[in-house]
Amino acid sequence: MDFAALIYHRQAFLDGQWWLPLTAQLVHFNLQHALADGTGAVLLWCLFQPCLRWRQHLPALAGGALGVALMVVLDTGCDYYAGASGALHGWAAGGALLLLRLAPGSAVRPQGVAIALLGGIFLKMAWQAVGAANSLAWGFPVYQPAHVAGAVGGLVAAALVCARRGVPLPGSR
Repeated sequence: MDFAALIYHRQAFLDGQWWLPLTAQLVHFNLQHALADGTGAVLLWCLFQPCLRWRQHLPALAGGALGVALMVVLDTGCDYYAGASGALHGWAAGGALLLLRLAPGSAVRPQGVAIALLGGIFLKMAWQAVGAANSLAWGFPVYQPAHVAGAVGGLVAAALVCARRGVPLPGSR
């Protein structure tokens, strides 16, 4: 199979390959890129699994992937995209919100971990926003807007899960 054919290329998308914004998140530019995202996925799984069932934190990952797909389509300056890091940011942010709201009585006490994770994501986004992050530091191009879009998508999905379960969000009554 030609995995390069699954990478998002704006012109191919405009020519009718509507699936590329989603499939691009399943392929990577090189082995180092795949290993970095794979490591992030394993770490997030290990972090969330003790307190949340997979069905609880899967929507955060899906919301992150949808956020990234929308970003690459709406950003006319994005000519190509591949990788799962944006969706992983959604999983991290949304999963942290779910830890705060759905696992407060857990014996593991995940609230501190969730707050630290959300704070870390916020600081990383701020660091990227001021241009301090070098997008080629990993040896492959990093499309920083995907990280923000993924985090927002994951948070929205997590908020919807909480609303569906009748769990109030922080700051709401």
